[in-house]
Amino acid sequence: MMHRSAKATVLALLLVSFSCDQGLAQELWADTFLLDVYQGSYRSSVAKDLSNGGYELSGGETVDFRAWYSPTLPDLTVLLLKQVSPDLGLIWGISTGEKGEKYEIDQSLHLGFIYQHNPFKNAVLSIKASYPLFGTMTEKTCIADYASADTEEANLGTYTVNCRLANTLISPEETLDYLVNLRGETDAKISVSFSFKF
Repeated sequence: MMHRSAKATVLALLLVSFSCDQGLAQELWADTFLLDVYQGSYRSSVAKDLSNGGYELSGGETVDFRAWYSPTLPDLTVLLLKQVSPDLGLIWGISTGEKGEKYEIDQSLHLGFIYQHNPFKNAVLSIKASYPLFGTMTEKTCIADYASADTEEANLGTYTVNCRLANTLISPEETLDYLVNLRGETDAKISVSFSFKF
């Protein structure tokens, strides 16, 4: 699996390589338009869902999941459209990723296209697709100390656990099976639309 900093380097090199040659840069930016700018993603919404809940530790301290799964800066996506022909445009762009205390979403590179076709007069059929590369969401683990109330708080051991499930009846080892690991392609999109003017 490629490390976050390595992915960021790959994305930076891709963008810099376009700008190294002035002629290539001019060709790239010719007929290129801002298509969309938005915050959040499906992976961001998963992190938001994980922020609901909490539990109380044996010492009486309350754990609130919101502190674990709230990003310092939300995932921001910028998409550009390069018009190749009157009917075809290429989509490309980047997402910044986001990070919370117990999860991380890597940066991603978006590629896609928009195609329009006029099947007959006053009718337009449009197909739009985009696919993110990289952008994996991973959930982090916690170290938990377990004790038994039946033996005067005797220590049962220290385990690496899924932070959210550390206070459940699931065994510490099994909680790791429920760690969230989502690839960026979960945010791949395709849409088809048809319009007709009377």
